[in-house]
Amino acid sequence: MQLERSRELIRMLVARIIDEAFPKETAAARLHQVGLFTLIFMLQGEEEPVTAARLAEITGLADAQIIRHVQKLVKRKLVERTTILNKQGRGRAYKLTIKYTAKTKRLLEAIDKATPVR
Repeated sequence: MQLERSRELIRMLVARIIDEAFPKETAAARLHQVGLFTLIFMLQGEEEPVTAARLAEITGLADAQIIRHVQKLVKRKLVERTTILNKQGRGRAYKLTIKYTAKTKRLLEAIDKATPVR
């Protein structure tokens, strides 16, 4: 039951990438965004914040490629960027998190209620 709700949540979130192409956007670019979105979704609960630099390190892509796709996810209102200090504590970085709609928030609450406490 919970697995099916989790799938539905991801389906709802990813549908906005698949169904709403930007002008001249290729299917490959949308698939990059789906992958990147999934990584952000998966990593955001960890102690280390999700940043473009961290995603570049994990994927082997250049920072510029990551940033370009993140900007599209931000434009689609799927991802939020919050200013934080970088790893060295001297410069600025952006923490990336998933931005939920009212519908996805309700589904998350249902998933949480269905999750057994251990």
